[in-house]
Amino acid sequence: MSGVDAPAIQAAPKRAGLVLTALILGAIVANINLSVANVALPDIGSSLDASQTQLNLIAVGCTLGLAMSVLYLGALGDRYGRKLMLSLGMILTVPASIISAWAPTADLLVFGRIFTGIAAGMAYPTTLALITAIWATGPKRVKAIALWSGVSGGGAVLGPVIAGALLEQFWWGSVFLIAIIPALLTLVLVVIAVPAHINESKDAVDHFGGVLTVFMVAALVIGLGVIASPGGITRALILIAVSLVIAGIFVAHEKRAC
Repeated sequence: MSGVDAPAIQAAPKRAGLVLTALILGAIVANINLSVANVALPDIGSSLDASQTQLNLIAVGCTLGLAMSVLYLGALGDRYGRKLMLSLGMILTVPASIISAWAPTADLLVFGRIFTGIAAGMAYPTTLALITAIWATGPKRVKAIALWSGVSGGGAVLGPVIAGALLEQFWWGSVFLIAIIPALLTLVLVVIAVPAHINESKDAVDHFGGVLTVFMVAALVIGLGVIASPGGITRALILIAVSLVIAGIFVAHEKRAC
């Protein structure tokens, strides 16, 4: 049996506590970024003269980036390296956060939030995938997943609390900087402790199907996001229709690929 596969059949990896800490921190970073924007929306609206549509997209931008990228990026991580994907997610969190914090326009802030969500799409599902790949089936894996779920979920609660405290003293962009230090700490721990190339897939990645899912989810989420804005019904219906058309193409493609 090869040394590459050995960690996957052990009850827990070497330095299990450090590995799990890194994976939980990575999930916390994603959860913080998903939850901080709403607290700052009133200040963002007045500072950047943002329309309601822009504010809606700022509010859902990180979720949009995560939702539209998670399936494709998860497949890439499973094939080419989950540790690499998690590391890239933490690295890209830094410039994405900086762009969001100092965005001079609402449109650039929307871009920054979507960028942040894509970084979260690299990291968040990968942390759970690494747990299931590294810990063998049994009580220790169950415990690891429970800790990952419970502690990382606290990031969704902690993020708005910290953001509210920052808004008392600083400008609205400060809320988007909260995740930088945990992201850098996670990156260091991942490089030091998380094993690479554990039980990765050998199957070819369906790049065309993956790209289709990106545009399908993006059109659907943006359509739902603009539906309540002035004159947004028409745009929403068009985007939702585009999403349905892409979904049909995706289903047809997958049937041919099977």
